[in-house]
Amino acid sequence: MTFYDFLRGISYPFVALIYPTKVYNKQNITHDKAVICCNHLGTTDILLLAHKMLRHGCYCIGKAELFKSKFSAWFLHKIGAIGVRRGESDIGAVRAGLQVLKDGHQLVIFPEGTRNTTGTTVIQPFQTGAVMFALKGQSQVIPVTIHAKIKPFRRSYMMVGEPIDLSPFAELPAKEGREQATQFLFEKMTAQKAELDELVQSKKRKKK
Repeated sequence: MTFYDFLRGISYPFVALIYPTKVYNKQNITHDKAVICCNHLGTTDILLLAHKMLRHGCYCIGKAELFKSKFSAWFLHKIGAIGVRRGESDIGAVRAGLQVLKDGHQLVIFPEGTRNTTGTTVIQPFQTGAVMFALKGQSQVIPVTIHAKIKPFRRSYMMVGEPIDLSPFAELPAKEGREQATQFLFEKMTAQKAELDELVQSKKRKKK
């Protein structure tokens, strides 16, 4: 049993109690190699993903600032997180992320690049990093959308989309392929978020 398995096992009932969550399209959850892309509304997003989807390690790309203290660096490395220096060409982080995929695991990336602090839940423009990992790692993308910022003891809603194959974009010149694939993924996830929002609103209207 790994440290992550132990931690996830003992915390699962508490997380389920504190953050009750409705997951739409559970059938799309897979534990095969993939890049999991999710919109980013708060610091607890990764907690929700870990408990609902990530059984074998929380291999997540996170900003290097999270690894500053010795304890946080130790803890994050133990669960599989990878620190990346934003705005720089961090070759070490790229290699570590691709190794996760090569080993058959799932890599979590928030393609917006940072938390959405606009005051809305509208998905913000994507960086090309997530697509780069998917193309170089020859991995499908599992799109996940969260309805709103997660709050304790309030029901949260998330939707898991069908796996997306971006391999056709690999036939284009590298930069063009990444840009077109990123726009394609952005449009797919924006449409998925709109579908999720409508489901939640419909559910709330029925309760009134």
